[in-house]
Amino acid sequence: MKRHRASPATNPSPQALGIIAAALISVSATAHAADGSLDYRFEVVDQPVAVNARSEFDVRLTNVTTGQQVDNATVTGSILNMSMPRHLIKGSSPDWMTYEMWGEVHFLGTPAPGLYRFLGDVSMPGVWKLRVSAKVPGEPEAINGSVRFKAGH
Repeated sequence: MKRHRASPATNPSPQALGIIAAALISVSATAHAADGSLDYRFEVVDQPVAVNARSEFDVRLTNVTTGQQVDNATVTGSILNMSMPRHLIKGSSPDWMTYEMWGEVHFLGTPAPGLYRFLGDVSMPGVWKLRVSAKVPGEPEAINGSVRFKAGH
């Protein structure tokens, strides 16, 4: 019986690593662009949004390529949060960290073509971010986007 010695592992050359990195970046960019999210924009219609535990606000969905509002999209998910630097929170450390405050959010429906109404717990003034996933007619995958908006005075 003949035994084979395992060959020692070899390190890839810098050129091979560069090719692998370029391929991964290309695949990642293609996958992101393929979901269609770059072709759409979400925006909060009336700002500032009222500070309230039951604040209603409308979001417009626009096809960036055509400039047209998107009707008949189905909202499949939403997340509402506000980021604050840690130094604004008394007694916390370290200062370079951020604190995420999450607000409950619900999709209520479509008050008009191209508008999508949400009910959110916008509990304090500041800049909030709403992340939305929606199935747009004609797109193979759900699109994902986010919109920042101001709450308060």
